[in-house]
Amino acid sequence: MSKYDVIIAGAGHNGLMAGCYLAKAGLNVCVVEHQDQIGGGVQTREMTLPGFKHDVCSTWHGFICPNPVLRDDELELQAKYGLNYIRPEIMTGVVFDDDSVFVLHKDLDRTCQSIAKISQHDADAYRQFHDWSIRMLDMLTMGMFNPPPPFGAQMAMMDQSPEGRQLIRAQMISAWDVVDEIFENDRIKIALSRYASEAMINPFVKGTGFALFVFIPLTHKYGGMFPEGGSGELSESMGRMIKANGGTIKLNSTVKEFKISGDEATGVILTSGEEILASKAVVSGMNIKQMFPGMTGGYALPDGFVQNVKNLSPANFAPIHQHIALNDLPAYKCDNEDVKNAFWVEFSTCDKEEYWNAFHALDLGHPRDDLYLAITYSKWDKKRAPAGKHTLYLYGFCPYDLAKGGAQAWKEKGQEVADGILGHFRERTSNMGDDNILGRSFWTPLDFETHNPSYVRADIGHIGQFNWQSAGNRPLPGWNYRMPLKKLYLSSASGHPGTGVIGGGRAAVQAVMEDLGIDFEKVAAKKS
Repeated sequence: MSKYDVIIAGAGHNGLMAGCYLAKAGLNVCVVEHQDQIGGGVQTREMTLPGFKHDVCSTWHGFICPNPVLRDDELELQAKYGLNYIRPEIMTGVVFDDDSVFVLHKDLDRTCQSIAKISQHDADAYRQFHDWSIRMLDMLTMGMFNPPPPFGAQMAMMDQSPEGRQLIRAQMISAWDVVDEIFENDRIKIALSRYASEAMINPFVKGTGFALFVFIPLTHKYGGMFPEGGSGELSESMGRMIKANGGTIKLNSTVKEFKISGDEATGVILTSGEEILASKAVVSGMNIKQMFPGMTGGYALPDGFVQNVKNLSPANFAPIHQHIALNDLPAYKCDNEDVKNAFWVEFSTCDKEEYWNAFHALDLGHPRDDLYLAITYSKWDKKRAPAGKHTLYLYGFCPYDLAKGGAQAWKEKGQEVADGILGHFRERTSNMGDDNILGRSFWTPLDFETHNPSYVRADIGHIGQFNWQSAGNRPLPGWNYRMPLKKLYLSSASGHPGTGVIGGGRAAVQAVMEDLGIDFEKVAAKKS
């Protein structure tokens, strides 16, 4: 029976990040991981052919840009552990069905020039919105990387200023409401509200309006980026950091339940029967729905806690993801150089009603072939594919439960839906015939669940990123990082800040260190 200071149960990027800070503080850390590779959703694998590297799930590292873990290189992942980022200037190209385009650049002026080709009014409105929201960006982003105050206290604080009251209102309305109030042209409204959907939430649902108040100013201040060699390089660099600081990583080790003594978590019990003990803390990188009550061995949890966990709302839809190895880069029929050089490309209707119908169809269990994005990293990153070859990331939205047959129907329906999405992509390109495709694989929602047990209902963010499940309310009011068992903590997408590659482990680990009497700021600032 092995014993450590701290156990990290689950090697997703949030758990790994917490483990890194604890290892940097001098604690003996053991990371226990179900899979044969660390990273969880921030992972890169050869999914098609040897030499072609594909991101399993998460890919865009935009919201982590201002996180001090990278901004100040607090863990020296970039200085010492091989992490290198690539930063394309053009973020997104949206091609509408009338061949008009919207292009989002890091450069604000170029973005406004793109919008002006559709609507001068909306170009001016976009600049005004950016100039207003960027004044609060530093405050909002630092709130993402530190423990949140109680939700009520946060609302009371925001209610003290006109700007704060506007942000409160944004949290109560939908992303579509926000763009509908600011812009005139449906193309611009559609292109911008679509960014809210990247958190797997319907942009017409109330409680989603806050996203644009961060996304737009953040994009123009920091841009977007992805790790050279694959998204998983962020995770691998943290793995190297933990090992360099004396930590241990155990792969192919599935946690069955937490070991409990009295009212404390004292370790984990693996499915193999092996017990691993922790003298100071157990930090879970798993989904809160996995943990409670299934992994607590009958421990008497607080009244209502289990029901509240059960009541947590999932994301509005699930992913269907295709990994494709190519001879040549896709040749888009749209004759626009900026689109050809964009980090990711989307295709969209011009019509608000059809846009609404697309997301409503997902709510009703009907897949679509036009709600996806396409990325070819190998255009910038030569480590992604053999010389002269390329990789294509084709990521779409779909219902978890199909209208006919529920989730299990994906076993029969998956190929048809994936082929439909690829077929739509072929219609918008001129060279995506079989002769250009060297290899292809796809994952349905069921495959996501199989790959990662934390993806309950294929929910890559664990629980929906709605305002009632954000900040001090995430995952539950009164329960952020400290769980009902003493010495048990949460450092996963289930906790604040939530869905995506944000580096939430930096916020979570502060609760652990506070209880252990460790000065987090001193540890974070220390350089070797």
